[in-house]
Amino acid sequence: MIMSIGIAELEDIELAVKTCRDAGNNNITLLKCTSSYPAPIEEANLATIPDLKQRFDVEVGLSDHTLGIVAPVVAVTLGARVIEKHFIFDKSIGGPDASFSLDEKEFTNMVTAIRQAEKAVGKVTYELTDKVKASRKFARSLFIIKDIKAGETFTVENVRSIRPGYGLHPKYLREILGKTAKEGLKKGEPLNKNLLR
Repeated sequence: MIMSIGIAELEDIELAVKTCRDAGNNNITLLKCTSSYPAPIEEANLATIPDLKQRFDVEVGLSDHTLGIVAPVVAVTLGARVIEKHFIFDKSIGGPDASFSLDEKEFTNMVTAIRQAEKAVGKVTYELTDKVKASRKFARSLFIIKDIKAGETFTVENVRSIRPGYGLHPKYLREILGKTAKEGLKKGEPLNKNLLR
């Protein structure tokens, strides 16, 4: 059952969902809808979409009457699984819905943008992809910037945080300053803890 909430108030939505469930139907999708034609984008209130999902434990979507494709794309990032958008073959035909309807090219652009938005949302992760890992070389790390003899002290004169990211993390700089080198080090070497005494 797909229901657009339209001009319904909260108690109307509660009653509709309860009626469906009492009839044995738990396969329910509620569409956020602003019943204004066209609907001002500032009245779309798409933040309602995740609230509907949580409050009623249903699938959610958007019945959209705004101009353009911004609202459907944003709705998908908020969890919408269904998008209802008016379609028209030729806007020059006119009619009450023509101004906020999409023609074939616009509808295609909307679908493409929605699919890209879905990919962009992705999943919760803090792992680095292979491409991002490859970009770590552009991160800063600690490098020897002046030749150092064995036993010489690490100072801001001979260690610096520079690119690429092959050396020790810059957060260790203060910890390293004042320590001495286990062996002679050449300018341009990445610094690591094994080189410290």
